Amino acid sequence: MPNDSKPLLEAATVTALAVATGIPLDDEAMAARIAVGAGTAIAAVRAQVRDSLFDYEPGDYLGTLERLAAAPGDRDEVVP
Repeated sequence: MPNDSKPLLEAATVTALAVATGIPLDDEAMAARIAVGAGTAIAAVRAQVRDSLFDYEPGDYLGTLERLAAAPGDRDEVVP
C-alpha cells in the first residue's frame, strides 16, 4: 500500500453503501472494521494482479477472475 496512513476504504463509505443497500450496521466501529477488512482484500488483489482487465476482451474476464480467485496452490490448475 503506497500510503499506509490513509485507508483504502473509509468507514463513511462503508456506512453509505450499507444505507444504500439496506444493510444495517450496529455502529461506526463496525463500519471501520469492515473498511479495514475490505481494504486488506483490495490490497491483496492489487498485489496479485499483473494484467489489466482493460487489456482483455469481455470474454476473457471470466478466466482472469477465476485465476485471481483461485487459492495460491490452485493457480496452476486454472486454464487461462
